Amino acid sequence: MRQKNPIEGVAVFVAVAETGSFSEAAKRLGISPSAASQAIRGLEERIGTPLLRRSTRSVSLTDVGTDYLQAAAPALSQLRLAAEEAAGRGGQPSGPLRLTMPRAPFDLLIAATLVAFQDAYPEVELEISVEARLIDIIKQGYDAGLRYGNCLEKDMVAVPVASTSEAVLVASPAYLHARATPRVPSDLLEHRAVMCRSQITGLIIPWTLQCADETVQIAPPAATIVHDLASQIELTVRGLGIVSAPAAIIFDLLNAEKLSRVLPAWSSPLEELYLYFPSRRHQSAALRAFVAFLKGRSYLPARM
Repeated sequence: MRQKNPIEGVAVFVAVAETGSFSEAAKRLGISPSAASQAIRGLEERIGTPLLRRSTRSVSLTDVGTDYLQAAAPALSQLRLAAEEAAGRGGQPSGPLRLTMPRAPFDLLIAATLVAFQDAYPEVELEISVEARLIDIIKQGYDAGLRYGNCLEKDMVAVPVASTSEAVLVASPAYLHARATPRVPSDLLEHRAVMCRSQITGLIIPWTLQCADETVQIAPPAATIVHDLASQIELTVRGLGIVSAPAAIIFDLLNAEKLSRVLPAWSSPLEELYLYFPSRRHQSAALRAFVAFLKGRSYLPARM
């Protein structure tokens, strides 16, 4: 008779509880939703009581499930850390490392770093999500993320990656040739703009421009909303309008004269960039290696 394994299915249960979804949990664990559902059923049968309430639209914890999660999640984390520590002693860090970040730091800093990191640590299984929206890295199962300082949650451990920098206004030469070139910030109100909507407030994010001690906020009324930075820049190169983009990212496009500065005396400050994660106690060997790797890198100049 096969002996019952008291921890079989626990990882699946924790993933379902954290994501609130069998499909999302299955995606995180690399299994099918049906396999995840079967694992939970087996765990509930062994425990002798339901841990989850299921409906066609949602999954929620029972009272017993809530108590079980509070005990199981830390224990599972400790088991994973113990396994990673043991593996690390026998060689290089290994295992999955899931990261999420906006487009700007990915293009500017992280893409090249990831290639070098993968060469240095080939046993680490990288999974990268590049997206504009702010997500809950714990619920979505990411080990860490990158954000600018003004978007950090207070309960996160934050490691500085790159110093403060700036964004500049640019447009294609063809766009500027067909229109009056802005001379002062208020002239921007007469131009088409490529802008982004806040994922928190739902409002269009204005341009905050600085020149010496003067600061102004401009929100051109004729704005096309594009949330992906690469797409914003591509549309600007094609002549759609004016965009504010990190200076280092569009440096080559300026040199190639595919873009031109608009109001070159004005720029927008960008916050310091941080790698963030829930707690130092939950760092995997792969994450610790990545943190150390980032700290050892030198990046592009912060300002043009």
